[in-house]
Amino acid sequence: MKLWQQHLEYNSHELVKLHAYLSNTCDDVLIPALPPCPLPRFDKEGQLVGRQWWFTIRLPGEKPVNEGDIGSVENKVQLWLDRIVEHDRTKTSEGLRAFVESEVGVVPQQHSHHKIKTPKHIIVHVSADDMEPEFGHFLNVLDTLSYNLHQASAKLDKLVQEQSLMARSWMHLSSSWVSYGGIERDPSLFILYKAIAKGHQQLTDLERSQASAAHETLSGEISYELKNCESTQNAMQRRLDALSDYLSSRKHTESSLRRVERLKSSISIDRDQASEAIAVLEDARILERNNLQRFERIDTNLRQDIENQYKPNTARDMLRTVKEYAKSQLFLEKKKLAVLQEIMAKQDDVPIN
Repeated sequence: MKLWQQHLEYNSHELVKLHAYLSNTCDDVLIPALPPCPLPRFDKEGQLVGRQWWFTIRLPGEKPVNEGDIGSVENKVQLWLDRIVEHDRTKTSEGLRAFVESEVGVVPQQHSHHKIKTPKHIIVHVSADDMEPEFGHFLNVLDTLSYNLHQASAKLDKLVQEQSLMARSWMHLSSSWVSYGGIERDPSLFILYKAIAKGHQQLTDLERSQASAAHETLSGEISYELKNCESTQNAMQRRLDALSDYLSSRKHTESSLRRVERLKSSISIDRDQASEAIAVLEDARILERNNLQRFERIDTNLRQDIENQYKPNTARDMLRTVKEYAKSQLFLEKKKLAVLQEIMAKQDDVPIN
């Protein structure tokens, strides 16, 4: 178990570094949020079980049933990495290539690039209200999605708590039946009480499994989609910042051009001042052109990522998770029904005096 723990901690650290590297170097890519590394789960024999561990639950005396590939659900981290590797603009990243090719997943150091900056006194600040209506509408959609996910998470937490309370109720009933069996003199009733106590203990375990399954499917996916929603909001902020840089550089160009015009109309022209003003104007024009290209690139590519990556992937992931949650609860409910039917069969076997 400790080896598993160390392995997961190391991989998590490297994946966090990779996510940070891609987020900082691929400013025109909507990098999905990094899901948490799954903790290993082991059965009673100490064997590692898959993500859909509930399909391995067997009642006493129940023979294993071949479920086919019903438990083969993609690992969220592997799915995240697959999407990153398959993305048109991230698969050319040197950092990603080094990570994939390295046996231990090492992320290279990020090199800082020196660039010309716009003077602080002419920086133009842009807010969401200054953007096109489509931009504001999508921000409202993200806010609504975030709110609904928080509401769903709260309701699901309440459901999980109720299932945990029900598990404790079954456990208390099991203890009560054990107490009844301890004072029962009739052998048939003693056996019946013992069977009922055992059945209630099984119901306790199944109820806890239902709570765990709900937490690991829907709760986990909702938490992840909230992080994804935040990543998308950060991407929208990058678009705002890119537009702010462009408008600021354009204002800087206009200011530099006015300075050159004033020098031209001056009676006495200082050669050094004129050379400096022309150099500043050229730098301003280069910065404006680069910032315009950067904004257009970020704007175009983020729009594509939102439409072709974020929206369909979110819908696909949520649908798959809901199906997985429903299958887990239905499977465990059938197990509970089998336990209750077994208890009723025991009652029918008790002779009536």
